[in-house]
Amino acid sequence: MMRFPIRRLAVSVLLAVFALTLSGCWNPFAPDPGDPTDPPNADYRDRLTPDDVVHNLETAYIWMNAAEYLDCLSEDFIFYPSEDDVQNPDLEIPPEWYKSDEGNMHENMFAENSDVESITLTLTNVSIEYVEGIPNDPSDDVYIYVEDVDLRVNLYGGLTYLATADSEYHFRVDIDQQGEEGEIWWEVYLWYDLDTRGGGGVGDDPNVEHVSLSELKSMFLQ
Repeated sequence: MMRFPIRRLAVSVLLAVFALTLSGCWNPFAPDPGDPTDPPNADYRDRLTPDDVVHNLETAYIWMNAAEYLDCLSEDFIFYPSEDDVQNPDLEIPPEWYKSDEGNMHENMFAENSDVESITLTLTNVSIEYVEGIPNDPSDDVYIYVEDVDLRVNLYGGLTYLATADSEYHFRVDIDQQGEEGEIWWEVYLWYDLDTRGGGGVGDDPNVEHVSLSELKSMFLQ
């Protein structure tokens, strides 16, 4: 029986690995890519407060997840574009749209075959108003948040759509969903695009096009 010294065998294995690595066939030291359909560490929260809903809105945009985004909206949700956009005949934006419209546009925006490469969204709170309903009964309480929006939709090819107008969100208790132990969850039922600050503006970067939030979202409504 032919025998190989352990040292010679080890050297042979290392040389073989090295050759395969150089040829691009296999890299044993590369990290496991895992399932490319599962975004790692997408940090969604239980919607125990309106702040949690705002966090999930941001996260859903960044991870381009339409289902998680729509989960933040009530079934009777209404979005109100800015009056300037509605009155602009060149944009053809309706005075309001609904959850089904939001589903359509965000599924198009987030689709793998869309022109969108990546998205960043930062919502910075400007004000909070609490409107109490029946005392000791949160079911009809309302929170109104005004958020400063910085939404950047980056397209393949280098163009970025930038929307920076404030948004006003109205939150109420979600009567259709709650936590596993009966915890109250919150949802957005009204959303107002407050103005078109920056909409249609011209900046220093030719690769950045300033648009209103209503205009940006309506680009994907088909």
